[in-house]
Amino acid sequence: MTWWCAARGLPWIWQWQAFPGVWLLVGAIGLAYVWALRRLPPGRFAGDDRPTTRREIALFCLGLLALWVAADWPVGLLAAGYLLSARTVQYLLFVLVAPPLMLLGMPRWLLRRMTRPRAAFRLARLASRPLLPLVIYNVVLVAMHLPPVVEGVAGSQLGSFGLDAAAILSGFVFWWPALARLPELGPMGYPGRIGYLLLSVFVPTVPAAFFTYSRYPIYGLYELAPRVGHIGAVLDQQLAGLIMKTVGGVILFTTMSVMFFRWHRMEGAVEQPPTRPAAPA
Repeated sequence: MTWWCAARGLPWIWQWQAFPGVWLLVGAIGLAYVWALRRLPPGRFAGDDRPTTRREIALFCLGLLALWVAADWPVGLLAAGYLLSARTVQYLLFVLVAPPLMLLGMPRWLLRRMTRPRAAFRLARLASRPLLPLVIYNVVLVAMHLPPVVEGVAGSQLGSFGLDAAAILSGFVFWWPALARLPELGPMGYPGRIGYLLLSVFVPTVPAAFFTYSRYPIYGLYELAPRVGHIGAVLDQQLAGLIMKTVGGVILFTTMSVMFFRWHRMEGAVEQPPTRPAAPA
């Protein structure tokens, strides 16, 4: 029974294949979200709490859809043992697209309910500091692109699932301090969050540079894999580097731009002097 995408060495055909493990994971996350909204009433709203909005539900659904697209056929299977470029697309969806959308789709009252236990609150507060999430994100990034790791677990469904799960979890850890959803955790201000995202831009350029400028395939898995169309191994590797460098950079720099304009607008609102009422005639 093939329940998760893994390398199999078979010729590629554009024929749909079922991976029930992906459906179970995505379905379980979606059902847990619906159950939380229906069965965990927020009670009295306090501070910046508010009822769940349609925008939040839409954002969470978009994030879950990105997760599904990245893990299921065809992207998941192509990434597992055919195209390094597809693996790069999958990694970006797992880390830079699905987690922030799902975090933004969770209302604050729900996040507060989830962090109400003392241990959960301490863990969430620790993850709000930039050093630990940045280290976890970069370590997972480097480890997932080491040739022994890529080729050592590619043929195992359990190993492939483990790599995908590590990428997804690192994405949630990475975006937690950047989005700063809960003010009581003492998150960074906009300047610190922009600097945090800026620091995260540099490490992905290392594998991207290797992919783009290497004249020979780095991974034997994708070099010896059955070809998909007329895409050679070197061209596939160059496409992977281009995607990681440009698409990942666009996502991060766009987020930093949005944060900068919000910071500028907030500073302008603070510095604007109050208007005085007009004197009576």
